[in-house]
Amino acid sequence: MKIYLQRVKNFLQLAHAQNRTVTIDQGVERGGEGLGFRPTELWLIGLSSCSVMTLLRHAEQNDYPLTDVSVTAEDRLDSDGDIIAIDFAVTFTGDLSEDQKTTLLQHVKSNCKVLRTVGSHIAISYSESDPSYRSKASLEGTSCTLEGGNCCT
Repeated sequence: MKIYLQRVKNFLQLAHAQNRTVTIDQGVERGGEGLGFRPTELWLIGLSSCSVMTLLRHAEQNDYPLTDVSVTAEDRLDSDGDIIAIDFAVTFTGDLSEDQKTTLLQHVKSNCKVLRTVGSHIAISYSESDPSYRSKASLEGTSCTLEGGNCCT
């Protein structure tokens, strides 16, 4: 895997991988313009995406009736602003037993390749979230297409 990162101005950057580009920036409160994802957001997105893929693969390999899964990830900071924990709230859709859900949550914690790169000084927790919970990051008002590798524009 290879990426290319290009600084545009100030903290604004463009990252290129394959034929895709993502905008990275700091929030206004940290001297950026707030025009892109913050680096930590991209990191949490990567961890969450790998978690979902790991859950889906394990469910498929074990013939679990998992029809959909979503994850909300939130970091916790110490008084210096360093990340000390990441909490993943997983919403399962499908007729899964409690044992299957528990197995999936245990499996993802030790089998997600991206998660294994996180240092042991950061506590990781996975829990099942209330299926009626909707993240603040709602998809309302977005149009998702995979044409050209772009989604949610």
